[in-house]
Amino acid sequence: MGNDNLPVVSKETGRAMAESSVARAREAYERFAEAGEMALNAFEASAAQSFEGWRAVMGSSRETAHHLADGHAAGARTLREQWDDAGARLYNAVEDNAVHTMAAMREIGHRMLVASDTNVRAGLDFADRLAAAADAREVVALNIAFLQEQARRLTDQMVDLHQTASRLAREAAARTETP
Repeated sequence: MGNDNLPVVSKETGRAMAESSVARAREAYERFAEAGEMALNAFEASAAQSFEGWRAVMGSSRETAHHLADGHAAGARTLREQWDDAGARLYNAVEDNAVHTMAAMREIGHRMLVASDTNVRAGLDFADRLAAAADAREVVALNIAFLQEQARRLTDQMVDLHQTASRLAREAAARTETP
């Protein structure tokens, strides 16, 4: 028994509405993806500026120590040289660690964004195919194919992220072991 209060929509009209909705969703996602990329770039630029500020502070502290030590005798000169050596080693270690940490974060973040983008685009492509399906059998076949494809894609993405994180952790551990 049907509901006589619902309007009758032709198959072609329903398909056109579905295709239009998918197209709008795709356009909205493109704007979202572009905004996400802009936000990531802004974060990286901000982190780089913070690091440059830290570098300037370290440099000015070193200069202050030089000026103080220059006014004293030979013992102060030796102390200054030791201070310079220790400060340079610390600064180089922190800078090296920060550079590698940012590179690792960028690589993992990039891989996650690519995986997310791939999955969203696959979902939108699937919605396009569903909107164009001729009958219920084709809808079921499309669903089965999509679920199998998505399961494979998610597995591949998780393996890639795991391998990437493991490699980056091994590289970080190797850097800390090297004198």
